[in-house]
Amino acid sequence: MAGYSGFDDWFEMPGGDDFVDVSDVLVAGARDMEPEEVLLMDGFTLMDAMSAFEIGEPRLDSGMILEEQRRLPFDPLTPLLPEEVCWILDRSFACEMEWHTGKTLSQSVFTLLFVHHLPDINPEYLPPEEDEDPARPRWLITVVIRAAMLGLLKCCDLAWRELSKNRVHDVEDWQGEKCDVPLLEGVNAEVVSRILDMACDWLRQSQFPETQVAALCDRLLLRKAILQLYRYDFLSHTAQARVEIAASLGLLHRVRALQPEISPGSPALLAIDPYIARRLPNFMPIRVTELPTQDKIWDMLQGFLEYWQEVINLVTSPSLLEWEAAGSLQFALRKSVPPPFHRSLVQSLFFDRNMVLGSHQLVWLVEHFYEETIGISYHSILEAIERSTPQPGMASMRDVIERNIVKIIIPHVRSNWFNPPRRRRHLMKDVLQWHQLYDVLLKDIEHYQPPDEPTAKILRALPQAAQLRRLSTSREIILSGFQQELYASEEKPIAYWYLTRILDVHIGCIEDLLPIMPNDTPAFRELLFQAEHLSALQMISTTLVALTAALITSPWHRISLNFLRRYKWMFKEEFDALVPVEPEPDLLTFPDSLKGFLLDELYSPTASLQLARGILSHLAESPYDWLGHWAPDCKGYLRDLADACNRLERVAPTSLRELATFDLTAMKWIPNAHPWVPTVAS
Repeated sequence: MAGYSGFDDWFEMPGGDDFVDVSDVLVAGARDMEPEEVLLMDGFTLMDAMSAFEIGEPRLDSGMILEEQRRLPFDPLTPLLPEEVCWILDRSFACEMEWHTGKTLSQSVFTLLFVHHLPDINPEYLPPEEDEDPARPRWLITVVIRAAMLGLLKCCDLAWRELSKNRVHDVEDWQGEKCDVPLLEGVNAEVVSRILDMACDWLRQSQFPETQVAALCDRLLLRKAILQLYRYDFLSHTAQARVEIAASLGLLHRVRALQPEISPGSPALLAIDPYIARRLPNFMPIRVTELPTQDKIWDMLQGFLEYWQEVINLVTSPSLLEWEAAGSLQFALRKSVPPPFHRSLVQSLFFDRNMVLGSHQLVWLVEHFYEETIGISYHSILEAIERSTPQPGMASMRDVIERNIVKIIIPHVRSNWFNPPRRRRHLMKDVLQWHQLYDVLLKDIEHYQPPDEPTAKILRALPQAAQLRRLSTSREIILSGFQQELYASEEKPIAYWYLTRILDVHIGCIEDLLPIMPNDTPAFRELLFQAEHLSALQMISTTLVALTAALITSPWHRISLNFLRRYKWMFKEEFDALVPVEPEPDLLTFPDSLKGFLLDELYSPTASLQLARGILSHLAESPYDWLGHWAPDCKGYLRDLADACNRLERVAPTSLRELATFDLTAMKWIPNAHPWVPTVAS
């Protein structure tokens, strides 16, 4: 055989006796072709030709295996020690958490190879093993690991079902591609829960040391508890859910206390293959990623479990004020964006199947909108309208107004659990919708003839409810631009300037409403708080207009174009058919306004910041009982803003005459330090 150098090549010729080798003909024909010339038959393109080659470039060819990526073959029945099984179960939680951070299943859950070998480790299909190593019994794989993998896949299935409701967006917020790998969609979750219990029973009856049994059982019970949380109806089983969350956190604490160590050559390491995506069908190239350290995973899992507690707090708080506070304060306090699963779950619990919080009709939104915005019950409003109707049977806009309120409120509340950029885009649409509602209410009350002044005050307050919402939404849009680092340097003084104008109108609107509102309502206390809070915010914004004015260096034409682009949400054609918007986004007034302001020799940036800090510090001592669970967050936000004022005071000039020597470079906009107030550089 050694004498025939080309003997092996004969066996590489496909087709057997039915094929003829025409390589020589092709080589001869190629000699007559020009360089880079290509001959293609009908229906066969260059793309078809290229797809026949193995590219050999790792960035383009996901199937290419580099030498350092070669691995020993994985055998799912390779015997494992209890500590190696513990390690695999720990990494299963890591895979799950990575999927919840936005990785694809093929980058996270599917890298755990046992999920692809469930039929191979099913004890019902395996013959009894002879001469089994008592330290590495096969049932650790066929019972314990199999139960954990079933629990993992069922958890992913239940999460996938919630995520696919389109409350959050596939590819943008999460990755839903299953790569043709089943997630136990047809298996009942209760069956999986019983399998986890059975695995614990096997362990308790084994001869392993008590510490190893406890370590493995804790991990299986933690998986079972998480599975149970995915299954809960939080609208009707809040008490049981609280107990389950507490139990889960207790199990997690015990799991963290005893983490397994495995040797570098352990077969357990082969159970994770980060390159599994090359063997799975994908519709897009997949970047190989490494799982975080186990300590980081436990931190992520703890936060994941604790957010379920936040979900329970929300569903047990039937108040729009509390939901608004919970949603907006998480951005103001720079909290981590909740996982997509929880953001979708919160939106579903708020409104689903034409029911609010699972038990309220749509009119509940209308009632709470008025009661928690202007402090007047919807029943009192309807009575005032009835007393003011000039003639019986007059056509009413009540149904139209109610539909409009419901149409705006539901997505508005839900938007607090969008990702930050999408939330900002939604708020831009909200501004127009709130103003359209304001226009409808304003024109509707013109048709009524109130018999007395108290009734007239109630009717005049109705449009102001929509006005308040529009102004607070506009404020949120401008401030979120700082938090998302959207503004160029020269846009920042204009943003602060327009913010001061919005705050001025907002404060005026509140001052008009307070005298006619009942003093014993949460809405009155909320507006009283907002009047002081917005005054402090206006002082900060006004000071920052002066401190940042020198950042404007571009020609006026360029500034105007940037303004139109940045505030396009205020220049929609639909506004032309409505009552004028206040404040009008008129950039032409900015130069004269800025010039007059900078000539005010009595204005002191330092004194203004000190006054704002004093107001905020005083507000931080109030109870805010109407905000329920989120009162501490409100106080934390106020203290945080007061601290930002204190830092800014250190570099702010005592008067505007000192602006010429003010060092702009001392101020840095760092969203992690504060969302919209610049931080003093050290």
